[in-house]
Amino acid sequence: MRPCSRLLVATLLLVAPSVLISAPSAVAATATRSACSPTQVTLSTTPNHSLYTSGTLVHVTVALHNHSAIACSFATGPFSPNFVLTNSAGVTVWGSCWFGGGPAPCADYLLHRTLAPGATFRDRLTWDQRTGHPDLAVLAGRYTFNANFLGKALHSTTSFVLTRPSSVTVTLADSGRHYVLAVGDLLTVNLSAPSLIWTAAVSSDPRVLISLPEMNPVAGLFAFRALAPGTARVSAVGNPVCYPECLMPSRLFFVTVTVRAS
Repeated sequence: MRPCSRLLVATLLLVAPSVLISAPSAVAATATRSACSPTQVTLSTTPNHSLYTSGTLVHVTVALHNHSAIACSFATGPFSPNFVLTNSAGVTVWGSCWFGGGPAPCADYLLHRTLAPGATFRDRLTWDQRTGHPDLAVLAGRYTFNANFLGKALHSTTSFVLTRPSSVTVTLADSGRHYVLAVGDLLTVNLSAPSLIWTAAVSSDPRVLISLPEMNPVAGLFAFRALAPGTARVSAVGNPVCYPECLMPSRLFFVTVTVRAS
């Protein structure tokens, strides 16, 4: 089952809608408030990045903000906010009530809510970059996201780009150098040397560059993925195989990695 399906969560939304409400007040069910008008509210759609590497999760937040001094009502449900994502050829690859790689029937209900003055309703949507039957990864390229709320003459459009991740491999000879990666890129550290036994290479900031131990098939080979903009240092110590009998010095390896913003 896919995390991006609105169908799978429809029943759960009846009990606990997965939305965020910002101050000054929460959203509550109502039948008396007048409907939010385009002069009262602003609709926005914001991806958490403008550039994604293939296979990473895409998060888009749909937000309805009441910038007026009067509370108003709006409706949410499996198809409100309604959204559609298209590729550069205009083909739909994801949308509301999506299941198994394509559009599907979903629960037909609406929850009427009140949006207080200054409050914001947010719905965070997640896409795994897959579509179709069978459910396969999409191609790299630019994708356009459109959203609207049922009964509201408001539309919001945003776009982002999917790219193939690149990979950089460094060896002991590269110690002391500086590298620049994009979010999602891979760094492979190859420290295979017959005369040295290496400690595990570590990142000084896993929030920027995280180790991928599952991708380390042999001793002396270490993999890292760029997670977020920032700078981190990758380091390891190589001790001589004959230590402590011999007096050969240990070797320090390090490279500095800057991850650039998308």
